[in-house]
Amino acid sequence: MNDDTPTTPHPYLGLWVTADGRVRHELRTGGRYVEARGDREAAYTGSYEVAGAHVEYRDDTGFTADGDFRDDVLHHGGMVLRRRKVVLVTGASSGIGRATALRLASAGHPVVLGARRVDRLGSLVTEIEGAGGQALAVPTDVTDLASTQAFADAATARFGRIDVVVANAGVMPLSPLSSGLVEQWDQMIDVNVRGLLHSIAATLPTMLAQGAGHFVTMASIGAHSVTPTGAVYCGTKYAARAITEGLRLESPRGIRVTTISPGVTESELASTITDATAAAAMEAYRADSVSADAIARAVEYAVAERPDVDVNEIVVRPAAQR
Repeated sequence: MNDDTPTTPHPYLGLWVTADGRVRHELRTGGRYVEARGDREAAYTGSYEVAGAHVEYRDDTGFTADGDFRDDVLHHGGMVLRRRKVVLVTGASSGIGRATALRLASAGHPVVLGARRVDRLGSLVTEIEGAGGQALAVPTDVTDLASTQAFADAATARFGRIDVVVANAGVMPLSPLSSGLVEQWDQMIDVNVRGLLHSIAATLPTMLAQGAGHFVTMASIGAHSVTPTGAVYCGTKYAARAITEGLRLESPRGIRVTTISPGVTESELASTITDATAAAAMEAYRADSVSADAIARAVEYAVAERPDVDVNEIVVRPAAQR
């Protein structure tokens, strides 16, 4: 291994962890690594160089070692380490956000939970940690840029990086345009569009600095077609899908971008509808639905793909939905 800082891109940036969580091995940009063991957050630090599926290390004391990547598993120093990602989830207190946090935490990923309902976040952290996972709850209002930035900052302060953002926060108080419910229209624009932009603004700089990351936007089938009473909601979801596609086109290859468009899904979204016409239509529309975990499984699939595979769009509907 030479002493020059490696510049060749490789797909192994990020966090690698043993099954018991005792060894946490992070490959950073610029050819530096940090290895934590138990409570020692920087037990070993040094430089590394990747050639194909082989990695060579030299720690800052001059000690050398090597390892190999096989089937997205790092074999190093007699240890087996699997890729783990620090995942941020907005709207994590219920529905799809909650299901996504539970599923990704059960896969071993540390999760950072953002939402306004702090009591629910606390219960979710208890559930995740009780099952052996890692979770951090951060009170978050995505309509407020400062709050969203504090959410991102809390993630890096606790876990040192941001690998995945699931921008799930959303509201859906449907109504016909003739109802004139302007405050509800503004709320949808604030949460569904401005909240997405705030989430990107708060986390993208960290991903760019890392040289890797994954942004997952929770859109809707309402991002593909407009329905009566859904003009404003669908407009916000069309916007979310367009913004996310723009992010994909503008981002370097290390940043992956996914839009997930759920069909009718079990959630609390319909509970915010106050217009009687829209509420009656939604009751019939939601006769067939998929579970929130069905959408969480789609997120898990996209997140789990190898770094050289970018899953850009997924649409998930009940089989009965046409």
